[in-house]
Amino acid sequence: MGDTVTVNFAFNRKTLRLRTDFTIAGSHCLLSTNSHNVLRHATPWQAPERQDDAPSFEMDILENSSLDALSGNLPHFRGARHLVFAMLEPASFLGFDLLRRRVIGVLSSAAVHDRSFWNAQLLPITIGLLGTTLGVAPLHCACLDRNGEGLLLAGVSGAGKSTLSAALAQRGFALLSDDWTYLSFRQSVLSAHGLAAPIKLLPNTARFFPELAKHAPKKTMNGEIAYEVDAARVFRSAVKTSSRPKWILFLERSATPGCHFVPCRGEFTAQFFETNAERLPDELPAAKSTRSQVIASLAACQSWSLRTGDDPHHTAEAIERFFAEV
Repeated sequence: MGDTVTVNFAFNRKTLRLRTDFTIAGSHCLLSTNSHNVLRHATPWQAPERQDDAPSFEMDILENSSLDALSGNLPHFRGARHLVFAMLEPASFLGFDLLRRRVIGVLSSAAVHDRSFWNAQLLPITIGLLGTTLGVAPLHCACLDRNGEGLLLAGVSGAGKSTLSAALAQRGFALLSDDWTYLSFRQSVLSAHGLAAPIKLLPNTARFFPELAKHAPKKTMNGEIAYEVDAARVFRSAVKTSSRPKWILFLERSATPGCHFVPCRGEFTAQFFETNAERLPDELPAAKSTRSQVIASLAACQSWSLRTGDDPHHTAEAIERFFAEV
């Protein structure tokens, strides 16, 4: 039986003397910390001017080197109604209060010095959990942009969203996300947001992308072995953090070569995203209602089922030709 270690931390203005704010997924974060490195990670997200109507949440982050000695099988998540607790690698603890829209975290020095921890874990998990309380609907789909017009790629797990996203990015589409996209509907405007997170590609996709030869797959947060790479650096693609959704493609793999685009009704789009959305606690009825409003707005976008038996590059080429004619 392992030993139990109890450590006390103080979260107050004296301890967290450094403060800043930043904007993420159209929401405003008030950040307090004791770490200059945490402030640096927030810098790329600082907007020149704050939008006064943007919902706000608080994030208190404490760096503590005593956690560096801890080890274990991470990550672990536990939930209790509107509270969620997470232990993340490297050796960091986070608590999320969905009702009060607050995040409290104690991070190891290893985590604080690792920018990928901020981009690939801390920010996506925070918006994934708090997003619905801020009017942002986290939806399991990829998003790309061309000339300010957004294309969402949806489908069941394993349909090939990430692989196709990488292929489209190589054809001039800007990448917002290959996995989770954050949708908001404010002042009658539907917006899609990405977090500039690394793109994740399974090892068997390396045959389509010789650029991956210089990289090694590793164990990701959900336990999969995959490549996690910076799309801008590896694929020379543009990366954006927001777009205006216009089209939706629901990917379906086919044993028959070729790409076939079949129009979808708005009812199908709404049902798909409602069915695949994360469960929300009963304490957040307003968040459920807001998410449904976002999904209803999304259902007004033009959508098709894309049945493809081709490789990602030929499928991306077919998509490019199709939207040039729509």
